[in-house]
Amino acid sequence: MNPTRSSFIQRLIRWRFLVVVNVIVIILLGVAFGREMVRRSSIDAQIQALQTEVDTLASSNSRLAELQSALQTESFIEREARLKLGLKKPGESVVVIKDQDKTNMQGTVSTDPSDPLNLVIDDETSSPSLVNATKWWYYFFDRATFNKISDL
Repeated sequence: MNPTRSSFIQRLIRWRFLVVVNVIVIILLGVAFGREMVRRSSIDAQIQALQTEVDTLASSNSRLAELQSALQTESFIEREARLKLGLKKPGESVVVIKDQDKTNMQGTVSTDPSDPLNLVIDDETSSPSLVNATKWWYYFFDRATFNKISDL
C-alpha cells in the first residue's frame, strides 16, 4: 500500500471520528437545552400563577383594610350599638312601632281628608290601621292623633 494512501485513510478515519464526536456533543447539548427550555417554561407558569395569587391577595387585603377602617369608625360602632344592642344616647327617647298582621289587611286607600298622607289601610274585620309612614307623620306633627292610634 501506498503510504500516502494510508495516511489519507487515517486522516479520513480521524475526520469521521471527529464528526461523530461533534454530532454526539451537539445532540447532548440539544437535549440539555431542551430540558432547560421545558424547565424555564414551567417556572414561568408558576411565576404567573403566583403573581395572579399575589394580585388577588393584595386586592383582598385592601378590601379588608377598608372594611377594618370602616368598622372602627365612631358612627359604625354607634349604629351597631343602637341596632343590635338597643342602646340609646342620654336624653333620647326610643319609639317602637309594632308590625301588624298583614294577612288580614286589604290594600284600599282611604279618602279621609283628615289623613294628610292618604295612607290608611282599611281592615274589614277591625278598626282601620295605619301604615308606618302615616304613624311617623302623626308622631312628629300631631301627637294627640298619634297617641290615639297607638292605643288601638
